[in-house]
Amino acid sequence: MGSNEFLMTLIIIGSVILVLMIYPKPLKILLRIIIQALGGIAGLYIFNFVLSPLGWFVGINWTTILIIGILGIPGLIFLYLLNLIL
Repeated sequence: MGSNEFLMTLIIIGSVILVLMIYPKPLKILLRIIIQALGGIAGLYIFNFVLSPLGWFVGINWTTILIIGILGIPGLIFLYLLNLIL
């Protein structure tokens, strides 16, 4: 039983590596979105800390993280302008 599980794990890992070697662009795009989202979360924390005394506060949730992850810094600016308008 143990050797079957080990063999299956090797097959799955090999398949994933093969797919990533054949299609590297989707992985690159996904990695870029994740890095921008992490930077956006840090930016939101900083901007919320600085601008919350003025009443400008954008909540951190999956929607805001996704917007910042896809749009980057313009997405961060968009969220604060949207908060200002609404």
